[in-house]
Amino acid sequence: MQSSAQKIVQGLPTVQGLPAIEETALFLDFDGTLVDLAAQPDAINVPGDLTDLLGHLAARLQGAVALVSGRSVNVLAAFVPGYSGVIVGGHGAEWRINGQITQHALTGQDVVADLIRRAEGFAARHPGVLVEPKPAGVVLHYRACPEYEPAARDAALTMVRDTVGFEMHPAKMAYELRPADVGKDKALRWLLQTPPFAGRLPVMSGDDATDEPAMQLARDRGGMAVKVGAGDSCADFTVDTPAEWHALLRKWSRG
Repeated sequence: MQSSAQKIVQGLPTVQGLPAIEETALFLDFDGTLVDLAAQPDAINVPGDLTDLLGHLAARLQGAVALVSGRSVNVLAAFVPGYSGVIVGGHGAEWRINGQITQHALTGQDVVADLIRRAEGFAARHPGVLVEPKPAGVVLHYRACPEYEPAARDAALTMVRDTVGFEMHPAKMAYELRPADVGKDKALRWLLQTPPFAGRLPVMSGDDATDEPAMQLARDRGGMAVKVGAGDSCADFTVDTPAEWHALLRKWSRG
């Protein structure tokens, strides 16, 4: 993908080019976007003011803020315990809306348990590979052992070929297996038909290939996409780090 993104943070953050905050529906990836990536998923450092920032944004946008993450809802909620807004987990396999959690029909089914077992078997033969089980899927992380990337890719492709209704998606130093009928773009499409998101301009921010379809959808709907970090992207704008994105969000929300 050829990047057409513009740099919007150069020293001090600027909100030039972003829509009016009152007209926006804001969709936020978590890892790599709101928090820095870590060697292991549970080793992230969550900024102490992140929950306050999310609460302030939700108030300014009259609730039109959603975390849209590959993590499970319960894991994500534990990282931001004071945030009571919408959470989309598992790329759309789980939802928390008004405090109620709904899950994909395959959650906890034998097909998921089999994928997790096979992933764990692969990891046992390849030291350093980390398995991240999810309610409706599994992720193979090879960040600690990049030499195993080809083997991890082949294993993920083999598992998905053997499993009806699942897809394999590359991510940053990882391969994820999840139901074929979920995705962040599909989650945004549904939310944009639902109050309080309906009728607003979508802004989607992310850092990874798994965010790109949702970022493109936001642009197609008249909104925009913000890329956090390096790499090719469809995004309109880029920032270098989650900290810079936090600073921009704070300035934007005061507009």
